[in-house]
Amino acid sequence: MSEVGNAADPEEGHSYHFLENSMSARGAKSRSFSAESDSAESGAGFSHAWLTDKDIERKLVWKIDIHVLPWLFLMYLCAFVDRVNIGNAKIEGLEDDLQMTGNDYNIALVVFFIPYILCEFPSNIIMRKVTPSTWLSVIVFFWGCVTIGIGFCKTYAQLIGCRFVLGILEAGLLPASSLQGSIYIISTYYKRYELQTRITIFFCASVIAGAFGGFLAYALSKMAGLGNQAGWRWIFIIEGIVTALIGAVSKFMVPDFPDTARFLTHEESAWVQYRINEDEKSAQYRMDRLDNHSIRIILRDPKTIFGTLLFFGTVCTGYSGSFFLPTIIQQMGYTSAGAQVRTIPVFAVAAALTVTFSIISDKTNNRWVISLVGVVIALIGYAILVADYNLAIGVRYFACFLVVTGGYIAQPVSVAWMANNVSGHYKRSFSSAIQIGFGNASGIVASFAFLNNTAPRYIPGFSVAMALMGMVGVVTILFALYLHHENKKRDRGDYNYRLQLPREQVDNMGDYHPGFRFVL
Repeated sequence: MSEVGNAADPEEGHSYHFLENSMSARGAKSRSFSAESDSAESGAGFSHAWLTDKDIERKLVWKIDIHVLPWLFLMYLCAFVDRVNIGNAKIEGLEDDLQMTGNDYNIALVVFFIPYILCEFPSNIIMRKVTPSTWLSVIVFFWGCVTIGIGFCKTYAQLIGCRFVLGILEAGLLPASSLQGSIYIISTYYKRYELQTRITIFFCASVIAGAFGGFLAYALSKMAGLGNQAGWRWIFIIEGIVTALIGAVSKFMVPDFPDTARFLTHEESAWVQYRINEDEKSAQYRMDRLDNHSIRIILRDPKTIFGTLLFFGTVCTGYSGSFFLPTIIQQMGYTSAGAQVRTIPVFAVAAALTVTFSIISDKTNNRWVISLVGVVIALIGYAILVADYNLAIGVRYFACFLVVTGGYIAQPVSVAWMANNVSGHYKRSFSSAIQIGFGNASGIVASFAFLNNTAPRYIPGFSVAMALMGMVGVVTILFALYLHHENKKRDRGDYNYRLQLPREQVDNMGDYHPGFRFVL
């Protein structure tokens, strides 16, 4: 059921000229390519043999994999560990030492998301003035310093202040996908059916952060008393130091865009840009000019609503697991150390299965089925957790595996699926910003879903998260039906009238172009 754009190929020379223009629009400095002896046929500064040699392409993709993904993955891992380690610190005495009562912990969680959401756009504006490697390295270094500061907080007010500043700084990493952030960088290197696996690998940093964070929390809590500091303080101090060190060297490790990437040769850079252009047929489905017509297209596109609802629903499960899983497991009767250790296999299994299903998604060129698989797995887990509390501890612990795994299988699908179905620089920029921005508001829901006075069963929290995952299932089906219907209408030529619009509008309508086909 999955289709991609299949209109007539544009002239390759024109394709490459557009690439140079679009990369400039992204804020990157374009190289000037000199054609080789036979490059006239390819339309760019690389040999014609590269167009047909799959071995060359395979080796180049592998080279991109080992240079682009690892450091971005590491930075997002640090971001998520520093964001959710408060959940591990909670069961190690954080609340008692800072004299937190009632819903104080939940407020400490939600105060992070307010600036995290509001500062996305300003962060993108700043990043347009500098390279991604410079901006991301700066914010990673400083949020590492803030994390260290949390370890020295003496009052609840100081904790709130640090969490607020942390939200400001972390706003520049993932949400910046709208213009020059991590996901947008990744999307400039890979074809549409290569993207799901890579985005999932990136997102798996948040899953692994749960396992890694649990292991670190268990080990660092044993430092209790060292330097007359409580164990939970060492969790923040050591993890913050590691993050700051990674930020300090990130300037030299984070990749920029393909046309300025230091790890690519002159010829490789041209080839990367050319293959992405040919995959998306970007020269025909571009939106590199923002005017009244393009703004109306962006604001009226229901795909943005579908994508945002999908991300919103899955993010709640993700944050619920990260913030509350140690507490939920502890409430099953385990000690704090036992609960920390038992979070590790939950997130490890989730990471392995999430990557597995993302590979299947890319190999089968399918998104909606994989999303539904994740939803069903999570719903089974929630059903067990809201059932009779007298169920065996092992059964309830197994349900945690299902909930976390199902949520994380569906989450990266929502991002890749929408990215596959929007075309043009501004269309993808605005759609991604809306999806990530409003979707992350689900973190606010997750922060207040599991209140202390609902322990140990947490029925309201499980019910809210379960309802949102059910919504994801319904939206997934509706989105797939909508895209299938739209492809059929385009096949019949129902939208060919759009080609009669003024030329400047036809050349700037992105996926609104009747030749574009959507990915299911």
